[in-house]
Parts: sequence; structure tokens; C-alpha cells
Amino acid sequence: MPIGETLVKLLGIQPWEKVLVLTDLKKEKIGMKIYEELKNKANVKLFVMKTRSRDGEEPTKRARELMLEADVIFAVTFYSITHTKVTRECVEKGKRIASMPNLSEFSIKEGGLTADYEQVKEITQNVFDLVESSKKIRVIAKNGTNVEFSVDGRRWYKDDGWFNKKGSLGNLPAGEVFVAPIEDSVKGRIVFDSFPLSKSRLILEVSSGKVYELRDDIENLEKIFLKLGEKARQVAEFGIGTNPKAKIIGNPLEDEKVFGTCHFALGNNINFGGINDVPFHVDGIIEKPTIIIDDKMIMKEGRLVF
Repeated sequence: MPIGETLVKLLGIQPWEKVLVLTDLKKEKIGMKIYEELKNKANVKLFVMKTRSRDGEEPTKRARELMLEADVIFAVTFYSITHTKVTRECVEKGKRIASMPNLSEFSIKEGGLTADYEQVKEITQNVFDLVESSKKIRVIAKNGTNVEFSVDGRRWYKDDGWFNKKGSLGNLPAGEVFVAPIEDSVKGRIVFDSFPLSKSRLILEVSSGKVYELRDDIENLEKIFLKLGEKARQVAEFGIGTNPKAKIIGNPLEDEKVFGTCHFALGNNINFGGINDVPFHVDGIIEKPTIIIDDKMIMKEGRLVF
């Protein structure tokens, strides 16, 4: 199915609705491609804003105004605006948002956006059913990851790409099940095989939910911690990829959806059931993890075992 038709179907766009493609100077070329895919299928407007300086930074004033005027928003930006106040306000007003930070040509041509989203929906639901009522999680991997945490009482979320209901928000490409761990419960070692702010494998030592020690390529992340404070050190999210077409390409938007991986994020989780509010959110990927839910293994070295 052509990408334009896929986007219209997944977001449930109606002819009378106002659609905004919000992009920025760094992603203008690919933002224009999304606009071109939609312009003959929807009432769509393109707006290019100044590129933000990090994930979670608020959009410009004019971008905010246009977001609040639209019914459907495609955020094709370099840095993610998912975890911003204006996005939260739009969702509360019933707008539907597909967040597409640093969207790649690969995702459009042969990656996660080319998936059969009926299949993605089925896999996502199967994983969601396994974890929905969980209380305790442990993740281990051959790369050295060994971390555990509580999700007792926290709501799990499905990101299957179908954002056709009022107030829907999620990523495209889609395909993950995710949760905000109890903030002070996370403890152990997280080793990212892929992390956007690091050129090499990144090792995080975590206690009481916060990163207290970094090893290997740490310069960029340490600068953010110094600038934004302790809240930026919070382990904010745990997710499991569910998109069979997604591939590890060094792009978190695509990477975190890969079937057979999991990911953790640092920073903000206020938009999905957490309590940590900070203008920063970044995900790192663990390949071929073993995931144990309430003492029951659901994934062994990247393969679901249910």
C-alpha cells in the first residue's frame, strides 16, 4: 500500500479535517515528502519551524498555534516533540498525532512504515496481553544488561500505529508495547547496543531509578545531565518492539520498533503514566534481550516464547 494511503488509513483522516505536517529545517526534505504523499488525499498544510535543540523541547509559538488549530498532526521533526506540553494539550483536546522524529528514508521505502499494520496490531496485542497485569520485570542480555524494576499499578500502552481514535498519540513507524516503571524501583545495569547520543555501546549503572554512573561514550549525555539536573537521569520508560519490518539502522524511531528488541528511555514520562517531568526524552536499544515478567519468561534472547 502506498505510504499516503497507509497514513490516511491509520489516522482515520476524513476529507473535512485539517491536517498539519509539522517539520523543521533539518527534516524539511522528508517532511515535504510526507506532505506530497498526503496533499491529494487530505486537507493538509505544511509548516517548517526552526529546529529544536533536543528531544522534548517545546515547538515554536507559531507551530504551537497551528497544532492547536489542526485535527490531525504529523510531527516530522528532527527532535521528538512527543513529550511536550503542547502535545499533551493537543491530546487532551482530542487531536490525533503521529510523532515521526528523525524519520528516515529507509523507514518509508523498506522499513517500519512498509509493514502490514494489521499484523503489527496482532503482534502488539499479543505482547500487551502478556504484560498488562504484570508487577515485576527483569531484563537480561548477553551484552551485560541485568536490570529489574516494578510496574505495579502502572498502565501499559500499545503503539500499533492505529491512531484513528480521538486523542490518539504515537510514533510512526509504530510497533511497541511500553510502560513507565515505578520511578525509584529501577536498579541494575543497562547496556545499550544502540543509543543516539553515543557512538559506541553505552553502559548505565542505575540505582533507585536514576543513572548514577556512565561508562564508555558519555560526553553528550553528561552535558544534558548537567544542564537539566537529576530528573534527566531518570529511567523513564521500558518498551518491547513489535514491528517485523523494522530494522536496526541507528535511528531510535525505527530501532525501538524492531521485533526481538527492547528499549529503555531516560527523562520525561509524564505523558504515559509517570511522574517525571523534564524537557528531555531519549531511547536506547537492547538487542536480543531475555525478558522475565513476574518470574515467567516471555522472551528469550529476542524470541517470544509464549
